[in-house]
Amino acid sequence: MKKNILFVAIVVFFLSSCKKIFNLPEEKPYLSPDANYTSAPVLRPILGRNTLFSYFKSDNSSFPIKFEIINFSNLDRSPTDKLNLKRNVLVWKQAYTGNEKSIEEINAKRSIEERPLFEVNSAGEFIMWSSATDADFLKPQPDTAYRFNVKISNGGGERVLGPLFLAPLATRPYEPSYHLNEITALPRKEVSGAVKRLIPATLVNMVGVTTGNPLVRETGAGTTALKQDVWVYFKRKGDGNTLTIKFFDKDSIAINPLKFNGTNWQKLIHGFNPVISPTSVKYDVAYPIPLTNLPTPYTTPDGLQSLLTLSYNRIGFSGLRVVATMTLPFNIYQAGDWEIVFFFHNENPKFEDE
Repeated sequence: MKKNILFVAIVVFFLSSCKKIFNLPEEKPYLSPDANYTSAPVLRPILGRNTLFSYFKSDNSSFPIKFEIINFSNLDRSPTDKLNLKRNVLVWKQAYTGNEKSIEEINAKRSIEERPLFEVNSAGEFIMWSSATDADFLKPQPDTAYRFNVKISNGGGERVLGPLFLAPLATRPYEPSYHLNEITALPRKEVSGAVKRLIPATLVNMVGVTTGNPLVRETGAGTTALKQDVWVYFKRKGDGNTLTIKFFDKDSIAINPLKFNGTNWQKLIHGFNPVISPTSVKYDVAYPIPLTNLPTPYTTPDGLQSLLTLSYNRIGFSGLRVVATMTLPFNIYQAGDWEIVFFFHNENPKFEDE
């Protein structure tokens, strides 16, 4: 052990002596002439969501680098004060794990800070905070963008990059939202002229109680023969922090959620204090859903969306057990009292055994 310590001491002394003997220069800060934002210069955040853009390539420049947004203006270069807008945002100060047992435990890991709604951080990443609204940044077409430069500097010098462009998209407070126009958030329409609907991601082994035919997620997409047996609605009912799951039959009569007897209601989402009634299941929740991109038992494998898996069991023909399932990956970005409604508008599902 003493020999090892002596050897390390000799090496350190030798290296320090070499530096003095050979007069090696101290490492100086370096700012590469090729440091830049490498992706397309147009940033298109959806307002109402925390959005991070990581496009900066340092090309071996020395950190720390100071990043500063400058020359922020309208597209025609006329001045705007949008860069000065600040608001309270939620910032994680401890890591979310997915094992938290209450909203209070989750909120104890977050703090409220006042931040610019659009900013650049110390890594050169752009952040649009979820507190930014349509009223803050959305512009009428065709002038939908802002332009700006980024000044970067360290001990090795400074450069001005850009121009870059910020073209925010209208708020869509939940996903999926493919039934809405991505720029205006107005409803899309089908080929037939009917309003485009949300549908489950999967619909397996469900049959109609009247016909016995399989219920379909979608057939005839893009044609006037389009058929969808289940529609999904997201409805914001208030300013609280709850999420309610509901089901309705073709006559708009509530279906008892306990008919989905293969569903683990206690573990369906990362929610608390579930209240199961003959018409709904209601949870206390923290928003957004999911809270982060961490994969948990409540999310898709990549952690990007929460995942509803709704199922029931019944005995089919020949005495075989049939497991019927319906899934919906989703996000909700805006806090509130939200409902997710599944509407079997064509034919009621069969829950009874054969």
